[in-house]
Amino acid sequence: MDYLKSYENFLLKNASQITSIESSLRSLTYFLPGRFHDAELASQALYAAINLIGLYHNSILRRAAQAYAKEEGQTGDGFLLEESNFNKYIHFWSNKSKLNATASTALSVLSYTQVLLEMAVMKKFGKKKQWELIATLEMIKVVLRLTLYQTTGQRMTLQPTHSEREIDPTSLQQQQEQSSQQQQQYQKSHYVGQRTGICIPSLSDTIELNQNHFMSSGRKHHPSTHSTAAYTDVTDYLLSKVLTPEKLRKPDQMVQIQKNLSKWAEVLYIFRPLIYVLCILRYGKRSWKPWFISFIAEIASQIALKKGYDHANQRMMPLERHEYMRRGQQLLLLNVMRGAFYMKWTRPRLERLCNRLESKPLLSIASNVLRDYLPLWEQIYFYTSAS
Repeated sequence: MDYLKSYENFLLKNASQITSIESSLRSLTYFLPGRFHDAELASQALYAAINLIGLYHNSILRRAAQAYAKEEGQTGDGFLLEESNFNKYIHFWSNKSKLNATASTALSVLSYTQVLLEMAVMKKFGKKKQWELIATLEMIKVVLRLTLYQTTGQRMTLQPTHSEREIDPTSLQQQQEQSSQQQQQYQKSHYVGQRTGICIPSLSDTIELNQNHFMSSGRKHHPSTHSTAAYTDVTDYLLSKVLTPEKLRKPDQMVQIQKNLSKWAEVLYIFRPLIYVLCILRYGKRSWKPWFISFIAEIASQIALKKGYDHANQRMMPLERHEYMRRGQQLLLLNVMRGAFYMKWTRPRLERLCNRLESKPLLSIASNVLRDYLPLWEQIYFYTSAS
């Protein structure tokens, strides 16, 4: 525990540098495949480690921000509490239900390690065991998502399942430094009685404050200047505190309870990746049937979800609308990058594009990176999975 505490203190003192290192290493993982033997496995191991450590860093930064806000008495409008509605929603259900928190964490860990696990099993045991692992992981994720769905009162499941990093480590570090400096200045400029414990500002500071208020280099300050500055500060402060419907909405009201058709649409969306994998095991990877069945299931879930909200006379909340749009974009992107569609239509066109770009001075670098990923998108299921 002492080692963890020491590491947390080290992280908070060097938070901005560590965040930059995380970002740089994460970018590096995209260029490693194809560079050396087993580079793909090394890349995914590094990617998984960085993201898992990033989750741990998020919890440390959030706890530090909470502690700082508590010390400063920021009970209603400190910088920590200006987090997004998404984070408020995730933290609300995680705090309310331990089962929800466990399922959310497990899904996050799986999302960061699934490609690594698939690669390792494929290299060690072959393709048969690879697809057994894929089916097992998809079943586990279906159970975990159904758990989230039930523990949130049958509300739309949002992605990602963990909170996002919104606390800027640099600003947290600066505010902690400013707080310590202000505390030191306060201690220097005040006298605390030994018997009574009463804190009294020193006489010299009081005189200096009055002199600075009325004079600067022997000249009087213009009251209008102070008034304008004060007016600007007050205006900015009041504008930042304007209450909007989004700020007044409680976390459990940010996503609505689903009813009738939208409920079945959400369940279909949760089962959709497992349906695709079972179809591949039944018909084979090169068959068009798994791709068409999965594509139809995705479109049906999207249409039914929208119809369900319309029939219930419910307008989608911002978080629901964002998730609905994300699913639509994912529907278009992932379905051209997997299965028979990718092998028979997308990959040949990407190969021709790489051939045209390989003679270009700068574009050849991008084409080489793209070419290294072409076989991976075909062989590794979780690179382009919709789960």
